[in-house]
Amino acid sequence: MKKIISVFLSLSLLICAGGYALGEDAAERVYVRGEIREMLDMTEETLAEVMNQAYQNGITEKLYESPLQAILVPSADKNFRLETRFFGSLSEMLLALDAGVIDGACVPEYVGKYLLARLDGVRAGMVEFSNIRESYYLGFYRNAELRDQVNKALAEMKADGTLSRLLVQYLQNVDQGTEPAKFASFEGTPTLKAAVTGDLPPIDLITENGSPAGFNTALLSELGRRLKINFELVNIESSARTVSLTSGVVDVVFWYLYGENYVITDMDNGIQLSAPYYDLDDWFYIEKK
Repeated sequence: MKKIISVFLSLSLLICAGGYALGEDAAERVYVRGEIREMLDMTEETLAEVMNQAYQNGITEKLYESPLQAILVPSADKNFRLETRFFGSLSEMLLALDAGVIDGACVPEYVGKYLLARLDGVRAGMVEFSNIRESYYLGFYRNAELRDQVNKALAEMKADGTLSRLLVQYLQNVDQGTEPAKFASFEGTPTLKAAVTGDLPPIDLITENGSPAGFNTALLSELGRRLKINFELVNIESSARTVSLTSGVVDVVFWYLYGENYVITDMDNGIQLSAPYYDLDDWFYIEKK
């Protein structure tokens, strides 16, 4: 994360335009939004269509109080539309924002708060699409037995309040929950490799000294304790999640999908997802000051 921020701040700050004319139609304004995503459940074009549909159908706009410097993307109108660009990592997307390739970087609310607390050259307006939800899962490759074990443990964690406690601890305050989780060690049991990208801080975080941390590691620690499984954390690029999992480099990845009540258990490429452990409704559009 330190590397991401230092690279971003070292570049000159440019004035970010909220839109531009497209072709000869000066009345049409386009806001190019970036997002960290793989083209698995949705393409750039499909996601842009979903977002524009929500935009034209009416959105709920929220402004945060100080210390956040809040702005908004232009008001909904028939001449305004969003375009989406996918990026393989948070650092790549922030560089594109700084270079003016995109007008805004779309990130989950908790990531937005984390970045705003650390980057002086950005501001954020939050736009909430009322019919857009993102759910978070653990992904496995052709291992339904492990998925079912994890689902059972997740259900227990929800029932006894452990999951809620961890979410509050790691996501409620952007300055907390950054310490690496402690993992129990079990003799005679398998060790599974889990991927951490660091691209969704503080839920998926790589600390300044290169250690995986954040909510996801705390979740794994608790799952390992309950299931008597040893986990080894492996740093990977976000764009390498699929190939790392299907090639056996790692045994577990963290996944996220769009959709209201959208639950999928088996993908065509053999990736199997757990039950969702977190649902997100709120987003930040990070823009340059």
